[in-house]
Formats: sequence, structure tokens, C-alpha cells
Amino acid sequence: MPKYRVQLKQGKRTIVEYIESDSVNSVLSFYNSLTTMKVSQILEVKYIDESDPPVDDFSYFSVVKVICSNDYRQSRQFIFHNVKLTVDENKLSQLLKNHIQINSHKITSVVINMFRR
Repeated sequence: MPKYRVQLKQGKRTIVEYIESDSVNSVLSFYNSLTTMKVSQILEVKYIDESDPPVDDFSYFSVVKVICSNDYRQSRQFIFHNVKLTVDENKLSQLLKNHIQINSHKITSVVINMFRR
């Protein structure tokens, strides 16, 4: 049975809940019947790792800011947290070009703004 991430909003309050159900329509129907909060987002969860997280040894770049663009003059800023110390600008640029897209188009240009430790 699929698992869903449901975002609910009312006023300034936002809550995220996880639920299993047969379909998105079933989840929406459930929450619309149950709560006064508005369902603002339903996402199907494709991957969950419930094992213990690693111990924080602070050996990473805490924030890395990057601006990427594609051949269609579309750009986007990405902010990554806790980046491994073994990842340098060239490796990060290659990872972005190989794995990430902007509006369904491959990234062709990467500008590394900042590595902060």
C-alpha cells in the first residue's frame, strides 16, 4: 500500500503527516471529511530509511550555495546542507550535471557561490 506525505494548512499553521492509503483521492477524501485544515499537498513517498542517523561529528561544509542554468536560459539556486568535505567544486558540478535538471532540461552551467564550514 502506498505511503503519502500530506501537508495541511490553516491560518499560519502548517502540519505534515504521513499516512498509508489506496490512492491520492482516498487520502484527500479522508482529510476533507476529518479536519477543518486544508490539504495543500499530497506526495507519494518513494523512499523511507528509518534507521538511526549518523552521529554528528561536524566534519562537513554546513552550507553550499550553487546557481545552475541550462541551455534554455533557465536558472535556479540550490542550497545544500552538510556536504562532505571530500566534495570539491568540480565534483559537485559534475554531480549536478549528471543527476539534477531544471524544468526537465539538463544542467549545463554551474556557479558555486559559497562553501561554508
